[in-house]
Amino acid sequence: MAGINFIYLKKKLVIISFFIYISIFMNSSKYYKEKKNIKVALCTMGKKENLYIKEFIDYYIKLGIDHIFIYDNNEPNTEKFSEIIDKNESKVSIIGTKILKIDNQASAFTKCYTDNINKFDWFLMVDIDEYLFIVGDKLKDYLTNRRFNKCDFIKFHWVLPTDNNMIFYDSRPLFVRFKPPYIKSIYLKSIIRGNISELKYWVHSPFISPRKNTTCNNIGKIIYYNNMNFEQIKPINIRKAYIIHFRYKSTEELVNKFKRGYGNWFKNNLNKVLLEFLKLYFQINEVSSEKVRFIENGLKLNLSCLIKDINSKYKQNKILKKFKYLFKFIN
Repeated sequence: MAGINFIYLKKKLVIISFFIYISIFMNSSKYYKEKKNIKVALCTMGKKENLYIKEFIDYYIKLGIDHIFIYDNNEPNTEKFSEIIDKNESKVSIIGTKILKIDNQASAFTKCYTDNINKFDWFLMVDIDEYLFIVGDKLKDYLTNRRFNKCDFIKFHWVLPTDNNMIFYDSRPLFVRFKPPYIKSIYLKSIIRGNISELKYWVHSPFISPRKNTTCNNIGKIIYYNNMNFEQIKPINIRKAYIIHFRYKSTEELVNKFKRGYGNWFKNNLNKVLLEFLKLYFQINEVSSEKVRFIENGLKLNLSCLIKDINSKYKQNKILKKFKYLFKFIN
């Protein structure tokens, strides 16, 4: 009798376990579907970017962005994004900045967020020359990973392609023209969780309240910093995701970038900003007489002092590297 009871109980336990398993599986798959059902928006602002906007939109829609908000900063009677973007493209909205009297990127990004704060779970803020790359994962799988459950902001470091010694523009896609290796940068951009009140955005990142909001890097590790260094973070980490910033492109495109303007933040000291930018450009790209002449003629500048300074520092660095090598060798 005891044996019969034992077999009966064993069968009952198996049946109960089976139904518990099915219940857990159904609930977890439902939760999984709900997690994957998040909505992600992208906010950007551009001027004279018609050559690149189609590639940009195609890339991000394929990545998994649900809607792209483009703040059109073009002047009246010049090129417009609407000339390139299909009117039937339901995933793209073009907003004119002149009507809204938005004259800088920070204001556009802040407005994009506050106007749509309850409509999306995440907001990616990037320029038209910046491409978020996720290593071995899809966008929504990446964002719904439990490592980001407590994160309000996720910061992605830049990587910079070189100019590949290209002087002139050609119509091939950016990813074809400028291939790795890329150069790592301490600068970064952010993706922001929705429903954060009183958010204010700067050029690269939002101002934060460390007591209210949690900032993470691309692997979900919490970053502690203040608003004095919120656009540059060390150490650089690009393990799971990063922004490929096609900052320079060809020499011709670099010149055109400055001809179209470099934002209202730099109106009062544009020449200084321009020279600093070119200094960085020649530090990571090969210096050639053809590039220097093209930039000097295109921007009406004399770069002789700048190139002399770069060459001098290059020689110093080369000497220092030799001494460091000797020191290590001797010891």
